Amino acid sequence: MHFLTRLGLAAGTASLLVSGCGTIDRARRAQAEAEVAGLDDSAGREVAQRVDLRGSRLVDYVAWAMNHRPSIEAAHLSISNAVLELSRVTSDRSLQMGLSAGYSQSTANPGSHFSWHQNRGKFTSDVSFDLLVYDFGRIDAKERQARERVVAAQRDLADEEFVVFKDVAQAYFTLLQNDALLEVARTNEFQYAEHLRQAESLLSAGEVKKLDVLKARVDLSDARLATINASNDVVTAGAAFIRSLGLSADQASREDVMAVASNALENARRDLHPTSYGAGEALDFARTNAPSLMVLRAQLRAASAEVDYAIADLFPSLSFSSAFSFADPAWNWSWGFKAVQSVLDGFRKRTAVDEAVVAMEQARVALEEAEQNLSRDLAVAAANRDNARVSLETARIEVAQARENLDTVVEQYRLGDASRIDFTDAAGGFASALGARVKAFYAGEIAEAELIRLTGHVPPQK
Repeated sequence: MHFLTRLGLAAGTASLLVSGCGTIDRARRAQAEAEVAGLDDSAGREVAQRVDLRGSRLVDYVAWAMNHRPSIEAAHLSISNAVLELSRVTSDRSLQMGLSAGYSQSTANPGSHFSWHQNRGKFTSDVSFDLLVYDFGRIDAKERQARERVVAAQRDLADEEFVVFKDVAQAYFTLLQNDALLEVARTNEFQYAEHLRQAESLLSAGEVKKLDVLKARVDLSDARLATINASNDVVTAGAAFIRSLGLSADQASREDVMAVASNALENARRDLHPTSYGAGEALDFARTNAPSLMVLRAQLRAASAEVDYAIADLFPSLSFSSAFSFADPAWNWSWGFKAVQSVLDGFRKRTAVDEAVVAMEQARVALEEAEQNLSRDLAVAAANRDNARVSLETARIEVAQARENLDTVVEQYRLGDASRIDFTDAAGGFASALGARVKAFYAGEIAEAELIRLTGHVPPQK
């Protein structure tokens, strides 16, 4: 019989090796990658490769971020975890097989006489089978719940992709806006520099007072300070844009991802298709397309399945079991049916039903609240889009008027018909109009990106 025992042990070991070697290998490789990422110093780390994304468009930047943002990878891992949980649940309804082997010794003393020398050894080895016959819907409920969690994880990935799109688009348009505002500041500085030269020339000719030159120098100093501040804003926006792409400082600089446009003030380009729907239409569209709502609906269905499980858990479970032994007595086979039902559990299972119902109601309320918040956010985004369009048209008119006014004041000042204050007001008004036009344009683009993120729909791009 010892041979049969060894045969059972060998069969169990072989089964473990065959089923587990691939799993162990994947686990060890993932563990090695995690250990490298968790090093406290630079030892063992690879040198970061420089990235060159110059010449890309918004769609290209978004595609890059989708492959390099850690949040996207985390969402994929959540899907994998939900799929594994589903596999674990579905495996509960299949035939369960177990292998066991062991050896034990015990004393065999006759009567009341005790002796350590009278030992009896015994080998055990058997294979057992367990099959669930009926569980009143426990596994069905758990499987529905696990499937809905997979759906929720998948929709959460889609929602995170829209979040990444919004982050990249906002950082992209903010950087372009700050590039243009820097050009506005430089244009304003140039105007004040020209005015200072004009004032100094007129002072030499005795046509203006020295106070005009001093005021022109103060205006130029203020304009230079504004240029420095605008330049700092560009640096900050560039760092935020690099971060939105999932890059670090050792992988790319501003010049590596997007070169400054040669004429950022005049060459503004629309990257998003303009929309015209209102907040109500957008909400109807979002109710069937927004991944954020789909996540909550899946969570609500999962909570409903948990109610089914809690109710089914009130009833007993029926199972069939069988075992086949390889040890003494050899080839022994046994089988039987088993019914399991808890009797005194302190009303734990009844309370579990009530808790599951409360959790389901909480999921329903969370969905309703999310729809209300989405309605508000869509209304704000649509209003921002419409206001930006009106502001842009107004700003374009103001730029033309301010330009004409500045040209007139410059000529009048040269002829002595305008004061230094008139020039300061005209130059400041022109710079303000240019800045308003830039901000209105990119506010519209950011609002369009927000609408895409909220509705979960990307219109055809140019």
